[in-house]
Amino acid sequence: MFTQLLVAGLAIGSIYALLGLALVLIHKATGVVNFAQGEMAMFTTFIAYVLLQRLQVPLVAAFLIVPVIGAVIGALTERLVVRPIGNTSQVNAVIASIGLFIVFNQGAGWIWGYDPYRFPSLFSSEPVSFAGARVAPNSIGVLALSLAVMAVLFGFFEFTRAGVAMRAASMNPRAAQLMGIDVERAGMFAWALGGAIGAVCGMLIAPTLFLDFEMMSAVLLKAFAGAIIGGFNSTIGVVIGCLLLGVAEVLFGGYVSGAFKDAFAFVAIVLFLMFKPAGLFGHSGIKKV
Repeated sequence: MFTQLLVAGLAIGSIYALLGLALVLIHKATGVVNFAQGEMAMFTTFIAYVLLQRLQVPLVAAFLIVPVIGAVIGALTERLVVRPIGNTSQVNAVIASIGLFIVFNQGAGWIWGYDPYRFPSLFSSEPVSFAGARVAPNSIGVLALSLAVMAVLFGFFEFTRAGVAMRAASMNPRAAQLMGIDVERAGMFAWALGGAIGAVCGMLIAPTLFLDFEMMSAVLLKAFAGAIIGGFNSTIGVVIGCLLLGVAEVLFGGYVSGAFKDAFAFVAIVLFLMFKPAGLFGHSGIKKV
């Protein structure tokens, strides 16, 4: 039972980690905490559902097409909503982000209705033997695919000119501008990347939660919790924090109480903000006042 729960926890934690990475990328590049990240993921998952059911697009093709659509939605959101308020108060950015949450949430309900839909999985649901336990292939597949996406992101930021430029722009925008880097373009690309990652998260979690207009709200909260546990300014910390949260949540549900496992995210946020606000791998910022 422990092996089954561990694999399931790592799988769900890897989805939290992907969404947490999207949050951190956008925050580092533009200084905006995107509270609409989960709803954007949900909206693009509905687009995937339309491609699958009405246009009969194969599932594998949808996994390739929909992240591109998510990237376009993310880039347009940055260009039309975020950039015009970039030089205003931080409160304006928070309000705009919450407004985007409502727009995507209610827009999906208005377009596709408020009933849940079944979404197909890339992987089989028949259990297989793994380390002496019966494990769902879906959990192993989700974990493997999520780790592959993370590896691609790591390679992009470490070994490509665009990735290095984005890292420089997020670390010191003024210095990056002096070096000839287009900081605004880097911010738009960060939102596009966040939209693409969110689309993958939505399609991975939808077979488990069912597709509806509220499916990503709890997932976003847990991605925030994992990011706070690991450190919101540390990409590696976000991944580790989200994986730890996923495993702890599933183990608690399996051995203690499934009714209260969702409370783990709230408890984690409160405890870490009280006793270690920078997270396990983060560092506190220093500002002159």
